[in-house]
Amino acid sequence: MPVCRMLRLGSALGLLLLSLTLLILSLLSYVALRRDNSLGPPRTPPGHMYMFQAGFRSQFALKFLDPSFVPITNSRSQEFQDQPPKWVFNRTAFDQQRRDILSHIDITRNFSLTRSSVRVGQLLHFAYSSHKYVYSVSSSFLSLLPEHSPILESHPPTCAVVGNGGILLGSGCGAEIDRADFVFRCNFAPTDGFHRDVGRKTNLTTFNPSILEKDYNNLLTIQDRNNFLLSLKGLDGAILWIPAFFFHTSAPVTRTLVDFFVEHRDRIKVRLAWPGNIIQHINRYWQAKQLNPKRLSTGILMYTLASALCDRIHLYGFWPFPFHPHSRRDLPYHYYDKRGTKFTTKWQESHQLPLEFQLLYRIHREGLAKMTLSQCS
Repeated sequence: MPVCRMLRLGSALGLLLLSLTLLILSLLSYVALRRDNSLGPPRTPPGHMYMFQAGFRSQFALKFLDPSFVPITNSRSQEFQDQPPKWVFNRTAFDQQRRDILSHIDITRNFSLTRSSVRVGQLLHFAYSSHKYVYSVSSSFLSLLPEHSPILESHPPTCAVVGNGGILLGSGCGAEIDRADFVFRCNFAPTDGFHRDVGRKTNLTTFNPSILEKDYNNLLTIQDRNNFLLSLKGLDGAILWIPAFFFHTSAPVTRTLVDFFVEHRDRIKVRLAWPGNIIQHINRYWQAKQLNPKRLSTGILMYTLASALCDRIHLYGFWPFPFHPHSRRDLPYHYYDKRGTKFTTKWQESHQLPLEFQLLYRIHREGLAKMTLSQCS
């Protein structure tokens, strides 16, 4: 009996010592992390300038904030100051890019399905889903399609492509955005309450069907339907670009959308556009340019469309990191995240935004499109 008690006592002491050891190691790690972060940016190799905040120091973050990836080496650090070098438009390079895009993608034809391009009963496939999934064209859906491409005659001199990044908060870019002849927005992003930073004007906004489920409860109640109708009325005259045929999971929501638009067709002044297989052509184009993410973001899609339509492009809200490049203050993932949603890496499951940022920033440096990463004057 005494031997058993001694064995149990020894086991208990062993567990206690192990627990204490783990606790001490955890405290040492925490103190080291606080010490590294409390006095400013972490130490970096000579000649490099990392710009990231505490709380975003995972190996994942370090990979994408490496100076060889994000353009924040000392040689380029001036570009991220409050008064960056004057941007110069490269008309020759821009025109060459436009010809290159149009050689891969017939933007006007593929911008939206039209009544003459499909028929009732036709089976449409989904770009990112197995070929076994199909959507049958109904007479209701056909009646919502435009007669001709909504951008058939569009050729705006200046375009603003507005991403949804938290960097827009406090930017004061609203008036500048509104001065553009054509404003592209992404995923039905709200402007009410954010006019000073993002502007009021919208000529085109995308509408992923999942937004109906996430923000409008699939229109299950009268209040949900009224809220959605009110949001649409704020876009009178704008193009609502609905990528309904990217994923088969959008099919049920698309049917709900179709029923709603048919019911309220006389009360809604937005112009509906339903892209078919355009994403396949856009994917192939960017893959040829060595951009091969799991799935292209809406921002890249809008930039591609703008490149084919506009004479000049200005990019806002494209900064996929959790800190401001100048003030280093924390940023939410979206500018409209009311509760200050923390920036996470969850979006990496579907997109590769740092890769896309690298591409867009190179486009900026080469004078093809201007990117704003600071406050607007």
